[in-house]
Amino acid sequence: MGIAMRLLAVALVAGAPMRVLGAPTVEAIVARMHAVLEPAKPSVRQLVLHITGQGGDTTEWVAGQARKQVKGGERVVTVVLAPASVRGTAFLVEEGKHEDVKWLWNPAIRRVRKIVPLEGQEAFLGSDFTYYDLGIVDRHAQHRLLGEETRDGVRVYRIEEIPRSRWYYSRLVTWVGVDSGFPIEREFYDPAGELWKVERFEQITAIDGIPTVLRMRMEDRLQQGSTVIDVSGVRYGADLPDTLFEPSALPETAAASIWQSVGGR
Repeated sequence: MGIAMRLLAVALVAGAPMRVLGAPTVEAIVARMHAVLEPAKPSVRQLVLHITGQGGDTTEWVAGQARKQVKGGERVVTVVLAPASVRGTAFLVEEGKHEDVKWLWNPAIRRVRKIVPLEGQEAFLGSDFTYYDLGIVDRHAQHRLLGEETRDGVRVYRIEEIPRSRWYYSRLVTWVGVDSGFPIEREFYDPAGELWKVERFEQITAIDGIPTVLRMRMEDRLQQGSTVIDVSGVRYGADLPDTLFEPSALPETAAASIWQSVGGR
């Protein structure tokens, strides 16, 4: 038996996923995932968060979100529009060359603060999504292609990510569609290596010719909670001023007229 056949036999016995010859590099797969999740065109949308606690009680938050390339990097601003008790809470993510920068405006505290890596573990509005989870795809983290397989009838790549800051997660595993480049499912492991949360990307629909995720579901396997984010009112090519994406503008973000175009309250 030749060397290649012996290697194949060993892999099959071990059950290891095989990488097909000619598959792209893991860097190319992650870059494509970033491109499909963060299209270059400016966009606005409405997010409705449905948060279900351990006891089954559900809380609903409504937010507006805008995305744009500013000064050569992606920026995403999210602002709570309802309920009135927390309206105006705003969160800005700025893509950096080495690490994303995050800013938060809390009307109750009345100051804009920069979120340090350790604070990235805090829950966003009490949901199962943290500030880290709502960041931009981290193309600069350590990635490894674990193999190719079929998941729910779809050919996927399985990617392992080791975060640059491991305060919260020790690693992430993402299944990415071979044909679409979209993530299908992502697993988050706690610092002890135990599976903590599972995120699913659902209802992918073409809007203005751009595939768009309209539902994200995060399940907390340890706390037995879950959060669903429903996306609506997506509009690409929106005329968004650069000033909307500045930390100093966060206190006035909720008052921006752009949210009326996505059904903002």
